[in-house]
Amino acid sequence: MKKIICVVLAVLMMAAALTACGGSKSVDLKTVMTGVNTAFGLNDLKTLENAEDLNRYYQINTEDVKSFAAEHSTNASVYTEVILIEAKDATAAGNIKAQLDAHLATQLGDAKSYHADQVAVLEACSTQQVGNYVFLVISDKFADIVSNIQGALK
Repeated sequence: MKKIICVVLAVLMMAAALTACGGSKSVDLKTVMTGVNTAFGLNDLKTLENAEDLNRYYQINTEDVKSFAAEHSTNASVYTEVILIEAKDATAAGNIKAQLDAHLATQLGDAKSYHADQVAVLEACSTQQVGNYVFLVISDKFADIVSNIQGALK
């Protein structure tokens, strides 16, 4: 009887351990944003405070958003934005990615018309996705910031 109990307990403990390892990682996007700001000196950006701002600035459906952290420059001649979004599911992530891609295209069009010095920065940027996390970085430090964010999401 003791052997059976021991075997059952061992199986339950292994199942619990495997289940814990198989779950999706939860990431505090505001903490990731703070880390990006500190590491790359992005201290003068405006923080978007609520999901309605995501809709206002990026036409993102708030129903698709589980959590987010977003900041952008208030200087119209310098394009700097960091938008981190956790989507509710894979379909929502696809919708969010499409909206951020459209936003990037609009920003690029504006730069070609009004800020030619920013075109190369925008052309080097792209929307990224890691599972249900979708993010857009517009910065002359794009590659380094993206690498930092990807590390935080893994």
